[in-house]
Amino acid sequence: MNFHRFAGNAQTAIDEKGRTAFPREFRRQLGDDEKENLVISCGPEGSLRLFVYAEYERFMAELDNMPDRRQAEIVRGKMLTTLVTLDSQNRILIPKRLLEKAGLKGEVFWIPSHGKTLAMWNPETYNAKFPQDTEESQAIFDSVFYGQGLTGNSNART
Repeated sequence: MNFHRFAGNAQTAIDEKGRTAFPREFRRQLGDDEKENLVISCGPEGSLRLFVYAEYERFMAELDNMPDRRQAEIVRGKMLTTLVTLDSQNRILIPKRLLEKAGLKGEVFWIPSHGKTLAMWNPETYNAKFPQDTEESQAIFDSVFYGQGLTGNSNART
C-alpha cells in the first residue's frame, strides 16, 4: 500500500547520543525507497519536522516559488536541514543542534504533519501549546471534526 500521509502518533525515548527509534507505526507506512531518504529540520513553534525526501522536495519547490524571496531565504536558513537514515535498529540520529533547538531531552512526541511529514515535539512543550483535556480543546475538535468541509455534512454526527 502506498501511503500519502502518516496516521497515528507515538512517543519514543532519546538516548544520550541523540538517537531515537523511528516509531513502528510510522515505519510500516514508509515505502521501501523512503526509508533511506529522510530529511529532518527545524519546524514551526519549537518542533522538528521529519520529511520523506519527496515531500521535502515539494516543500522546497514551494519555497522556490514564493514571491517574497526574503521570506524564502529566512525559512531556508532557519530549517537547519539534515539528511537522516534508519540504522540497523530502526533509529534515527537527531543532530545536537536540532535537539537543542527543539528542547528535546529524554523523549520525543511524534504526530503527523502536512503531507508525508512528521512533527517531532518535546512532549511537555506540545502539551503546553496544545492541551488535549480541556473543554476548549474538545470544542475545537468537535467543531473541526464535525464541521462543514471535513465530513461533508454540517454537524453530522454518526
